[in-house]
Amino acid sequence: MKIYINGRFLTQKTTGVQRVAEEIVKEFDEILIDLNLENKVEVIILTPKNIIKNLKLKRIKVQKIGPFTGHLWEQLVLPMYTKGNMLINLCNTGPIYKREQVVMIHDAAVCSSPMGFSKQFVMWYRFVYKRLAKSANKIITVSNFSKQELVSYFPDMVSKIDVIYNGVDHIGKINPNIDILEKHNLRSEEFILAVSSMNPNKNFKIITDAIHGIKDFKGQVVIVGGAASKVFANAEMEFNNDIIWTGYVSDEELVALYKHAKVFVFPSLYEGFGLPPLEAMAVGCPVIASNAACIPEICGDHALYFDPNNAQDLIEKIGLVEQLRNPSSRIESKEFVEKYSWNRATIKLLEHIKVL
Repeated sequence: MKIYINGRFLTQKTTGVQRVAEEIVKEFDEILIDLNLENKVEVIILTPKNIIKNLKLKRIKVQKIGPFTGHLWEQLVLPMYTKGNMLINLCNTGPIYKREQVVMIHDAAVCSSPMGFSKQFVMWYRFVYKRLAKSANKIITVSNFSKQELVSYFPDMVSKIDVIYNGVDHIGKINPNIDILEKHNLRSEEFILAVSSMNPNKNFKIITDAIHGIKDFKGQVVIVGGAASKVFANAEMEFNNDIIWTGYVSDEELVALYKHAKVFVFPSLYEGFGLPPLEAMAVGCPVIASNAACIPEICGDHALYFDPNNAQDLIEKIGLVEQLRNPSSRIESKEFVEKYSWNRATIKLLEHIKVL
């Protein structure tokens, strides 16, 4: 049996969906060895020529094909090369006319929350999702919330969509680099941390509004994430001496920030899953999270929730954060996130394509 993986994600910086793809592929590589599947299944990641990452896989091969990049490569080169074989797509899109494929679509943001994206981006992905709803053998999404959203916009998905939760156990394999604290003059457990891209849907502005509303605020807010991509509408952010924007950081630096933050704040208006609050919990950082979209489904009873449109509510929850900082709460949160396993997610995916 030959299985191909759409490797376009290896040409992109690592944000949420790319993280999912990387971790599933690495876990798939280990499963091939652990379950002695190497003689039964040949797995090849197909990529354009402009890859920027090396996952250092042991059994899964990486092969560059075709003259194009981006959408042209994905829609023209990829389906021709994979004809008659199964293709796994892990990052929201795939060849729109190929039947033998599984596509992981993480959310319906281009339909439910389009104001955060460019018009061209919205039009393209709505078209792609509509076609994939008809053509793909299987659609996978990452939460029950996302499943309901996708089916409401694309009814053809109803008979072929299933939920596989993401994992978070990659965090435990990363050694923290505490140099990031010295670089930004941060004192342990005296700063508020937020992590995400600068998409307006991530709602970082409410954090600045809340901080400005706290009388005699002592401490700093650290916002980690890249600048807004050209596909996102402009996000209005105000930075002052209380707020540090780091831009992208390494995984090792991010884990250090999680470990040393007083609290992690996740103010997003829309998420299909939301890895960052689980990453924070996994290293013992208290979490204050928006009560929107899938976030309560994913974080359960292990976060303090606030209305993401109400800065005063966030101010009040920041005042209650000591409830989550006691040792027993931190231990309970760490135990809670153990159910989010990349091994479990990958095995479920392989069951869908009848490898296991």
